Amino acid sequence: MARDAIEQIDLTIRLVQSYPETFTLVFRSEDVRSEYGKGKIACSMGVEGLHVAGNSIGMIRAFYQLGVRYCTLTHVGNNAFADSSTAKMGAVHGGLSKLGKAAIREMNRIGMIVDCSHVSEDAARQALECTRAPVMFSHSNAKSVFDCARNVSDAVLDLIPRNGGIIMVTFVPEFVATRRRDARLEDVVDHLFYIANRIGWDHVGLGSDFDGIASVIPGLEDVRCYPALLKVILDRGATEEQLAKVAGENMLRVWRGVEEVRDQMQAEGVLPVEDVWEGRKWWRYDGYYQMPDPDPEDKLGLGLYGIPQPEQGLYHEN
Repeated sequence: MARDAIEQIDLTIRLVQSYPETFTLVFRSEDVRSEYGKGKIACSMGVEGLHVAGNSIGMIRAFYQLGVRYCTLTHVGNNAFADSSTAKMGAVHGGLSKLGKAAIREMNRIGMIVDCSHVSEDAARQALECTRAPVMFSHSNAKSVFDCARNVSDAVLDLIPRNGGIIMVTFVPEFVATRRRDARLEDVVDHLFYIANRIGWDHVGLGSDFDGIASVIPGLEDVRCYPALLKVILDRGATEEQLAKVAGENMLRVWRGVEEVRDQMQAEGVLPVEDVWEGRKWWRYDGYYQMPDPDPEDKLGLGLYGIPQPEQGLYHEN
């Protein structure tokens, strides 16, 4: 999985470099505004699900060095760090694992944004409680508007202002309305206004997830639809100032907040986290390194990612 992530990072960098007149990679919040002023689209990279980090905090640090600036704690399955809201096996950690809390501390220390979309209710609450930096929910909606596992409850929403974080409303049809084919642009705006009215306009944004969906909402087919969406938000009663926050100012504020916490922790002399996942143990066997299966019942839900079960005889018990 780490190989897949590295190859995608490599591809992203090469794609951006292929169109220098249009795109530019950014690694600091302040660069977004400066590049926008030059008429360029600022691109920042993220990793969706720490399973692709090989359950390694060291790999999170490596991702940062490669230019990644946010990591989603889980995707659709559990991993060594946290429970997912949609794991087929249910929760295995009761939210965050000890390693997950250590990972958040390290992400705070290096300036990596913690993304809580996809995580379980308990994991989201615990992340908001243990982080020093603002967090984001990069693509989630309000559970009170449409109740599904991927959306965020009022109890978790209410923790976001104290943290200074943001929840970014997504256009994924099945997270917007009861029946995917019935989802409308106006329903997306309903989610946005519900969140803004409950926790404030400083804590809401837009997180389309265009790259992760198989179907689209009419009127929200691609980024060319953003002007029309912003007009609907404005016509619904948002002010120009509130619209600017939704369109990007809130996200830049969160990113700056993460950088400020990074600088504070480094000034305090906080040392890197050295915790490792002990679910993997190696030893020499018949001249080759062999690995016992750390998760024989697939409690981490890795089967959802297409990882095959180990062949008979490859894995050995202690």
